[in-house]
Amino acid sequence: MPTHVFPSTDWKTGLRQWGLEPGRPLKSSVEIAVPAADVWQAIAAPGNLKQFHPFCAATEVERWPGLGSRDSITYYSGIRYQRNFVDWREGVGYDIELGAPPNQTARVLWRIAPTSLETCRLSIEVFPLLKSALSAEKKQAYQARLFGEVLQHYLACVVQGVQFFATTGQTVSKNQFGKNSLYSD
Repeated sequence: MPTHVFPSTDWKTGLRQWGLEPGRPLKSSVEIAVPAADVWQAIAAPGNLKQFHPFCAATEVERWPGLGSRDSITYYSGIRYQRNFVDWREGVGYDIELGAPPNQTARVLWRIAPTSLETCRLSIEVFPLLKSALSAEKKQAYQARLFGEVLQHYLACVVQGVQFFATTGQTVSKNQFGKNSLYSD
């Protein structure tokens, strides 16, 4: 499946032409005691995942920065995903289509919202990309297996990692906020 570049406002509608639909989203967010611009610097830097992602064994940058950026993440479990940046909002966040090449399995929205001059909220929201032709039961089983509690835990660990890195300047350690059954070794 090719990368689907849809403007952020109508990306869900655009999925239909590929026989896909968005599934039930999962979201995690955290308040960070640094200005929004500092968090943006952390998440917009090339190769950023090694700084704050507790399940990232390796990352490889293919193109950077801005719309059309592409990198990959290899988890400690050996799973490898490609991240295609399909929307880039300077200082605010980006949208990624993520999955094992060549198939994207999720749309991921990273957003930073200032809460004061010195604090902000980072959120990561994941929408599974489901094949429209599948039965409701198969869609539900797929979401439960890959986009359930395991992914919710994963998202919480990643936002905590960004918070830790942004407030301390220290790189997160492997599994710093707990192991994950899909992404830890």
